[in-house]
Amino acid sequence: MSDLIIAAIRQRLKTKVADLGRPPRAGLIPARAGDIASDEEHLRFRLPPLLKRMYADIGNGGFGPGYGLIGLTNGVPDDTGKTAVAIYDLLRSAPELDWPVGLLPICHWGCAIYSCVDCLGPDFRMRIFDPNGHDGDEWTDAFFADAPTIEDWIGSWASGVDLWDAMYGDEGHIARIISERRKP
Repeated sequence: MSDLIIAAIRQRLKTKVADLGRPPRAGLIPARAGDIASDEEHLRFRLPPLLKRMYADIGNGGFGPGYGLIGLTNGVPDDTGKTAVAIYDLLRSAPELDWPVGLLPICHWGCAIYSCVDCLGPDFRMRIFDPNGHDGDEWTDAFFADAPTIEDWIGSWASGVDLWDAMYGDEGHIARIISERRKP
């Protein structure tokens, strides 16, 4: 299955490297195996096999949905200049967020909205962190279910699905949730 997804990503990259922003100046540079292993040791959890393969075979960030996948160490940072590991460390260090262990931000959409992969779950589910509609003391209202697996998420993007529209468009699942919350 991952071979098909990698092939679909490569095909999509022929027409569009990332949905937002510009492609990395140096092009896509794969991650080194040692950097991936070192990051997993630092994070204290393993990355999903498909994510590791994307980083190692396609590029250490800079391609995909939103502003592109956020690179690991020595990879393409997000638009704030931080790698996925640095963002994870920052979010985990903010006690008020109660950021879940193993929830790694891998894609920035702007406005502090991140697509994240649950690296500890058996299916590597995708979740969205959107602090913009947060209201109250608990931050649980800033987390939304997205795709059942990372394969579904990146496979949808590779097949041409506009993931932003699927989340926040007129019929987007997150837009509907937020709209329901705002009703009196």
